[in-house]
Amino acid sequence: MNIQELEISQEELIKAIDLIQKQKPKITVVGDIILDEYIIAYPERISREAPVLILEYKENFYRLGGAANSAVNASSLGAEVSLVGEIGIDSSARILKEICLKENIKLNAIENKNKFTTLKSRILASNQSKSLANSGNASVQQILRIDKINRDSLNLEYTNKLIEIIKTENSNAILLSDYSLGVLSKEVIESALNSKIKIIVDPSNDFKKFKNCFLMTPNQPDTENEIGLKINTNNINDLKILISKLKEKGGSSNYLITKGSEGMMLVENNKIYLIPAFNKAEVFDVTGAGDTVSACVSVGCACGLNLLTCMILGNLSASIVIRKSGAATTTFEEMKEILNNFKFPIKIQSIEI
Repeated sequence: MNIQELEISQEELIKAIDLIQKQKPKITVVGDIILDEYIIAYPERISREAPVLILEYKENFYRLGGAANSAVNASSLGAEVSLVGEIGIDSSARILKEICLKENIKLNAIENKNKFTTLKSRILASNQSKSLANSGNASVQQILRIDKINRDSLNLEYTNKLIEIIKTENSNAILLSDYSLGVLSKEVIESALNSKIKIIVDPSNDFKKFKNCFLMTPNQPDTENEIGLKINTNNINDLKILISKLKEKGGSSNYLITKGSEGMMLVENNKIYLIPAFNKAEVFDVTGAGDTVSACVSVGCACGLNLLTCMILGNLSASIVIRKSGAATTTFEEMKEILNNFKFPIKIQSIEI
């Protein structure tokens, strides 16, 4: 067993970002497409009809969610992005198409007349008079979320259509974004894995169905539920068991596990790398941060960067978007600016089991 402390310089990270910006990789995102709605209102008074708060409507706006949030994050990082999935034929689909067009995302979605587009509506209370749609972070409180979801799996006709779309995609990497809403069936997953390019998976459960993918990017709770083991990075024997469990129940030999305020863990074959979170003090909204990480890592993998560098860039991207409201994005220009305020070198613990 070998434990080391690695150091990463600012120059190395800037060089990696410059490489991505020069290559402008092509990314295909396949998964459950969601539209996020934000309804902003001001608290007015308590209702006389029932002990509930009355809010006065101020505004509402929309952002891409689910696999679509991963797509917009990859696009904001300069990648050429194609979004593959399923939407309905409804007002939410129309809004989603408009946003994709604005964000330079090629929408290759099946339009299913028998299903509606998944819509997650968040009701936020605010005491501010300014618009929140483009204000970054602001003082708001989420009061309620209403999900309009159809969890039915794709029928054979739509499954075959989706597979044909994936076969025609010409990209440097495929990101599978799984929200357990029925798009990533066994057949669709197999068609992606058969493409012979790097497959990155952001799973929700059942890691084994993505067997032989290049990299998985689960969060810690989902990983612990999957392997039936609490992750303890302070105990070497526990780390040995973790690697064994991931090999037994997982779908890949490479895992980037996001651990919230505790940072990230990269499992690469029999090596483990631990990195602390870059931002703990300015957390405003963690919505969609996992999508940001998987998108940033996918863009890096598509350009041939090593997984350790991809993890650091993913950590950096997450540290930025959690300072903003809703499912937010960042850019490499913004990341470079943040790096100028970092204390270098960045230190990473490396453990070889």
